[in-house]
Amino acid sequence: MNTSPFSIGVKILGAGAVLLSTFLLIGFLLPGTWESEASLLVPSTADEVLAFLDSPEGWQEWTPWPEVGVERSGPESGAGAQLAWDDPELGSGSFTLGATRPERVEYSVEVGEGAMHATGAVTLTPENGSVRVLWQEMGDLGNNPLMGYWALSMGRAQGEEMAKGLERLAALVADSIQPDG
Repeated sequence: MNTSPFSIGVKILGAGAVLLSTFLLIGFLLPGTWESEASLLVPSTADEVLAFLDSPEGWQEWTPWPEVGVERSGPESGAGAQLAWDDPELGSGSFTLGATRPERVEYSVEVGEGAMHATGAVTLTPENGSVRVLWQEMGDLGNNPLMGYWALSMGRAQGEEMAKGLERLAALVADSIQPDG
């Protein structure tokens, strides 16, 4: 005979509450940060690659951007050049170029109202008559316990997207240096 003062429904709800609390607690303990990296050897010079890195318009040619609500501000190129967006599907955010040197371009990205922040750099290193393009990024998804779970796969997923971006960049550079025929 069952002498528990709790009905089966109360037991199920209690077990669900314990599982949800455990899930959220683990989420709070997980880091909300990620780091990604991709590299590609591009048969060109650093200057030819830099032409697609030192302005937001250059980045728009080889990386994905929202389709609507994009606004340009700041200088034409270099530190402070910025794209901001307010897209109905993707939300709001901004991309800002930081220090820009012939061998390295730095940037920052903000998405939402402080929901996600990322910083990154693309480093150009001459190598055997070509240039090694190394793209590194690190980001923070904040303290939302659900974002901790997302951050677990973000490094890998972002690295895959960065590798695709570098392939598009290499193709653009190759097209830009082809002699007109």
